[in-house]
Amino acid sequence: MQNMKSSSLFIFLLFLSGNILAEENNNDYLDLTLAQLMRTKISIATKTDETLQNSSSTVTVFQQNQIREMGIETWTELLSQVPGFYSMMNAVEGNQSHVIIRGHAQKYANTLLVLLNGYRLNDDYTGGINYLIRYMDLNDVDRIEIIRGPGSAIYGSNAYSGVINIITSSQKQLKLSYGELNTIKLSAGFNKQFKSWSAGGNLSFQQDDGDTFSPVFDRSNLQNSTTDPRHVIQLRAYLSNNNTKFFSQYLSSIRRNYYLFRRLRDNVSKIKLTHFITGIKHQFIDNDKYNLSAMVSYQYATRGSLTALTPQGEPPFENADFLFGENFDYRSINSNIDSHYQINTHLLLSAGLAYSESQVPHGYLKSNFNLFSNFEPLPKITVFTKDNQRVIENKTRIISSAYLQTKWQINTKLSLTTGLRYDGYNDVNNALMPRLTSIYNIDKNQTIKLLYGQAYRVPSLGDLYDDESGLTAGNRNLKASEIKTFEFSYLKTLSKLQLIATAFANNQINLIGFKSNDTGGVSLGNVAKNHAKGTELEFIYQTNKNIRTTLAITHLWHNSTDLGLSTGLPMSERIAPKTYLNFSTQYNYQNWSFNLNGNWRSAVDVLPGGGLWLLNSNIVLKSNQQHSFGFKINNIMNVKYLTSSYIPLGKDQNNNNIQYYPARGRIAILSYQYKF
Repeated sequence: MQNMKSSSLFIFLLFLSGNILAEENNNDYLDLTLAQLMRTKISIATKTDETLQNSSSTVTVFQQNQIREMGIETWTELLSQVPGFYSMMNAVEGNQSHVIIRGHAQKYANTLLVLLNGYRLNDDYTGGINYLIRYMDLNDVDRIEIIRGPGSAIYGSNAYSGVINIITSSQKQLKLSYGELNTIKLSAGFNKQFKSWSAGGNLSFQQDDGDTFSPVFDRSNLQNSTTDPRHVIQLRAYLSNNNTKFFSQYLSSIRRNYYLFRRLRDNVSKIKLTHFITGIKHQFIDNDKYNLSAMVSYQYATRGSLTALTPQGEPPFENADFLFGENFDYRSINSNIDSHYQINTHLLLSAGLAYSESQVPHGYLKSNFNLFSNFEPLPKITVFTKDNQRVIENKTRIISSAYLQTKWQINTKLSLTTGLRYDGYNDVNNALMPRLTSIYNIDKNQTIKLLYGQAYRVPSLGDLYDDESGLTAGNRNLKASEIKTFEFSYLKTLSKLQLIATAFANNQINLIGFKSNDTGGVSLGNVAKNHAKGTELEFIYQTNKNIRTTLAITHLWHNSTDLGLSTGLPMSERIAPKTYLNFSTQYNYQNWSFNLNGNWRSAVDVLPGGGLWLLNSNIVLKSNQQHSFGFKINNIMNVKYLTSSYIPLGKDQNNNNIQYYPARGRIAILSYQYKF
């Protein structure tokens, strides 16, 4: 309680300090007036340029300097600064972590579509991103655009609760960081001009010894503490001319100890992920009347894991731990064509085609016991690679898609956007998703928006084809989960204050979870539905050119899940807070930059305790245009907090579910950056 009072007072004083502080401003983000912010050009909502004020979706934008001055370095850190979003990501960043979007939580973050420079990152095995991609760095980010709400009418499956496009570029810089937990970070980038071509690249490397968590829950009762050391390397490459852009990213991460398969076993548990994506975009035509472009990308990813599921001494493992893991490969190819035709000054027509294929060519279990016989011990850890021993059937998913969209400027104040997308699948039912947005500009500083959209999350390859090889059994008769969203937004800009108020109502059906079957076991099914209503209030307050405070509050007036016959799907309202907020205060003084940011949430049913404040700070000194020094602190108050788990870790001595993970405490990091 004392920490909460101190934090609240600190925020309040910083918020008011803009009335008495005024110095020279050297920050591009703060150079923009509030009115200019609303006229920021974005493209995520319609794949065409439009202003933030007149976008056809509810959109949040983060600029490069804004992200850096908050000290945000990974995309999961950014999520808790998005209105309507709350991150329950933790050291696992895996299937038990989740992102809450307008009260709804889903494992693997599979209701959030993540794009990197326009290329789709979500895998079709889980539908999400963090099963194969973790700790993705933002060291070379240009900006990030986020749709809060459905986007399937443009982007197809998994653009369900939101869409995020991370836009990066090569940048000439070198950054070195060192901090607590023996954290070492290196970020380096370059670019070079060769006649009409430009080439560039960025490297980032990070390793740390991990935080120490104690006491922790261990279902095997063998240890009461653990750590979460990690090692990450990321490479990005760029090559472009006026019409063609090549992009590639390689990301490899290793995480040891901590929880894996909901078990603890330090010095045994290990998970290694590698992910590679490469793509090309070519602009065939680009003029005031007509635009035509095409994109093709290829992804390949691997996952290797190992932990101890059952300790030595429990039958039939009297003489050795039961070690268990998986070797897993995924690959996909995605292509799309987008076109835009300005029929006249009032009517814009957009259309596109897309095609994709994805599969899991290898998915095998490994163990030191024979999983496919009588569990007899084996002389070493063995990977079971026979066709009848696969984790998942070797199936290929093929999707053929088309969308059509119109934007009609009815008069100087009123516009109407309509859209429809069709997705044809070879393995599940086809999908047809509409959208409708009406925008009315009362004057240049006031806007009203009415939005209706539908979106879906198609059953993943894992949902359909997981085999009975010690894991979940798939169900080929699953339907897509669907959401219908109604939104009303009011935008008002004054000289020093900007307000955006959004009310939303979500209706979800066919949510996928486990249910009891006739044989006494469990299987996947479309078992649940959810209804939620809420409000998002966003404020930007700027007293002078050197200080700006943003504040966003989300409140769920209603959040109710009907589980039906489900036995393994959590109620969103039990693992998500009812009210949550985020804030950021940026203050510049001569060559100094000061930022305080954080978030608060109300109590969560499955977590002990009440509300939670988390505060972060970042201070930067720019000695000149080339050299800068930074000091960043995450979790200033060193709060020992927990994040909710999608499913329970186990049960305590009183037979109560343990449904949470410990998160990292305070981490302070010093950095030096040199810009070439």
